[in-house]
Amino acid sequence: MAETGTTGSSQEAVWRPSIRAFFVYYVAIAVAVFGPLINPAVGVPPWAGLVIGLLVLGLVFLRMFGQEYRATPAGLRRVSFWPAGEESLAWPEVGQITVQRGLTQTLLNTGTVIFHDKQGVPKLMWERLADPQGVKAALEARRAASSSGYGRGSAVG
Repeated sequence: MAETGTTGSSQEAVWRPSIRAFFVYYVAIAVAVFGPLINPAVGVPPWAGLVIGLLVLGLVFLRMFGQEYRATPAGLRRVSFWPAGEESLAWPEVGQITVQRGLTQTLLNTGTVIFHDKQGVPKLMWERLADPQGVKAALEARRAASSSGYGRGSAVG
């Protein structure tokens, strides 16, 4: 879901990875934690399964809450908090916007939005988004508004 916030005179929309997009990791956590308890013949001690499950859970939280995607009047940004990093693409450089989903992502209504430059080269990816088709539609509308001059700092009375 997008959270729209106003910062100063510019408005930006913010998206974060969906909780549903990590379903496969939740299954891996359950197998790691409960597998050694249910079947001791696996050869993995229960404490090791718990440690593996907690490590995977920590990585899921890092990927889920450690990044966000922003659409600003200037362009698109992918912001990572840990490790700190930022990728950006200005609206004039954005070419085609595509959605990539596999079978599991289609069932969970999640996916990846890929931004290509004017030459068709993928430049930026927003991964694990809920309703990627809706995100694409919102970004297409924002791009159209940006190209028509809306949101470029013009004063509206």
